[in-house]
Amino acid sequence: MKDTTIGGTGGGDFQSTLWTVVLKAKDKREEALNELFAIYWKPIYFYIRRKGKSIEDAKDLAQGFFVHFFESDLLERVEKGRGRFKSYLLATLEHFLANEYRKAHALKRGKPAVALDVETLEDELRTEESPERHFRRAWGMAVLQRAMDGLRQEMGAKWEGVKKHLSPGERPSYRDTAQELGCSVTDVTNMLHRARKGLKERIVAELRQTVETEEELQEELREFFEGF
Repeated sequence: MKDTTIGGTGGGDFQSTLWTVVLKAKDKREEALNELFAIYWKPIYFYIRRKGKSIEDAKDLAQGFFVHFFESDLLERVEKGRGRFKSYLLATLEHFLANEYRKAHALKRGKPAVALDVETLEDELRTEESPERHFRRAWGMAVLQRAMDGLRQEMGAKWEGVKKHLSPGERPSYRDTAQELGCSVTDVTNMLHRARKGLKERIVAELRQTVETEEELQEELREFFEGF
C-alpha cells in the first residue's frame, strides 16, 4: 500500500475506485441503492430540510430521490468525465426537487431498506447555514464516520482507549490511557501516531472513491476540512 497522507496523497489508482458504488449499481441496483443510501442519506436529508421541507416530507423526498436516481436514466449516463460524485449528486438532487416530485410518486416505488432516524438530527438544523454548506458538512461527517469505523475494526479492543484521543472534547492523559490499555506511555504514543496516520489514509481512501483525478481529490480534501 502506498503511503498516503493528507498533505500528499500519491498517485493512486482512480480507475479501480471510480464511483464504485454507483457503477456497481448497473448490475445490482437494489444492493447498491441500499449501500449508497446508508452512506449518504444524512447530507441529502439535511439539504432538503434546509430547503424548508417538513421532517416527514424531507424523509419521503430523501428516500424518493435515491429511488429516482437508480430508476431513471441517470444511472445509464454515468461514465468517465462526470467529475466529483458529491457535486453530481447535489446537482441531481436540485433537479429532482425543482421538478417537484410528489411524495405520492416516490412512495409508489420501493424504498431503500434503511431506517431513517431523524429525531436526533434536528438540533443540527438550528445552526445558521446555507443548504449547500450544511450538505458539505454532513457529507464530511459521513466520510469521517466511515473512516473511523474502518479504523475501529482494525484496532479491535484497543479502539476504546484510542478513540478518546481522536474525538473532539476533553481528552485523557497518555498515562491514563496506558493504564486503561495495560501498556506503557511509549506504546500509547506510538499507537496514537499510527492511528492518526491511519485515519488520514482512510479519509483519503473514502474521498478517492468519489472522484476521478488527483486535482478533484485535493478539492474534496479542502472542502472536507473546511466543513469542520
